[in-house]
This record gives sequence, structure tokens and C-alpha cells, in this order.
Amino acid sequence: MATPPSNEQFVGINASQDLTERSSGLINNKRQIYTYADLIGGAHGTSQLEASGTTTGLFAGVSKYGYTMSLGTFVYDVYNLRAMVPLRPEATDFITTLGVIEVSVGENIFFINNRTNIEAVDFDGLGGYTNNPINLGAMVDDSTNVARPINVECYVNQDNDFGLPPEFNGMYVVAEDSSAFECDVYVDMDFIIPTGSSVEFTIA
Repeated sequence: MATPPSNEQFVGINASQDLTERSSGLINNKRQIYTYADLIGGAHGTSQLEASGTTTGLFAGVSKYGYTMSLGTFVYDVYNLRAMVPLRPEATDFITTLGVIEVSVGENIFFINNRTNIEAVDFDGLGGYTNNPINLGAMVDDSTNVARPINVECYVNQDNDFGLPPEFNGMYVVAEDSSAFECDVYVDMDFIIPTGSSVEFTIA
């Protein structure tokens, strides 16, 4: 199903109704019927997360959006990487492998959006959680259930030099602090690759 143009207008009609145009062959050729699911899928896309076979509590997946992006004369497909990553039990450093995004030989992926979020318990154990983007200074917690900013490093890493050809993109969550900590990381990133290229994700 093609993605409708962003300025297309719609009238809702119950799915039980037959919308076949019977009055004009010309109109039939110019007519496209969409469902609500088509519209939502094209606008947002969904990632089907699978459970890791090696890292407890890790779920991850890659999905293709229903639209393309044009940059000059180049057209790109847009994909989403999503993962749920528990950084625990408490430690001073984590390098957690999400998996590998394999693309067509000779192609590169470029990340264009990063909505990755860290969740930790709230200040002073008063209930609730801190939620903030992944970066140096993001709030993490420990056994005292007191949130504090991480003070060394915290990021999502794309590695193209880990013993496989460069079209294999190893994805990791890296975090380090001067004292032991724990938190949950929710990875949500979009990337582009030339239209028609192959993309395959293998979870860690």
C-alpha cells in the first residue's frame, strides 16, 4: 500500500461498505482507498521487538517506515531502531550489545533522529522516575534509590570496525560512572539508507 500524500483529505466510511467506483473508468484509475492502519503505519511505523538470547531483559528490533526522505537528488528509506536495555545489576561501567544492523554491501546508514531515553528512580526515593535523554549528566540511580547525574559517559555507539565488514553496524549502549549505578535505557533512533537497499537486524 502506497503512503498517502501529506495533504491528502479523507472521509471515514465503515469497512462494511463497498467503495468500488462504478461510474467512471477514469476515476477508478485516479482513485486510491486507504485504511486507518495504512495512515498510522505510514506516519509512524512500528518496531517488533524480540527478546535477546544472551542479555537478560534486552528487547530490540528494526522496522521500516512507510515513507522516504529526499536529500537533493538522492532518495532514502527511513528505518527505526528500538530497544529496551536494562543496565543492571549495579556496576561502574556497561557496554551492552543491542545487535547488528546489516545493510547492502557498500551502503552506509546515517542516523537522523535520536530519542533515546534513560529512566531511573526519582530524587530521594519520593516515588516516580526521572526520564531524560541519554547523554553525559543523565540521571541514574543506585541501591539507595536516589537519582544522580552520570559523570563520565553515556551514549549509543555505532561500530563498523568490530571484525566484520563495514556494512555490519554493531550497536551498543555505553555508560560509565565513578560510582556503581543502574538504570533502564529505551533506545529510539531513526536512520536512512538508499532506497531499495537491504536491511537486516540480528539481536545480540
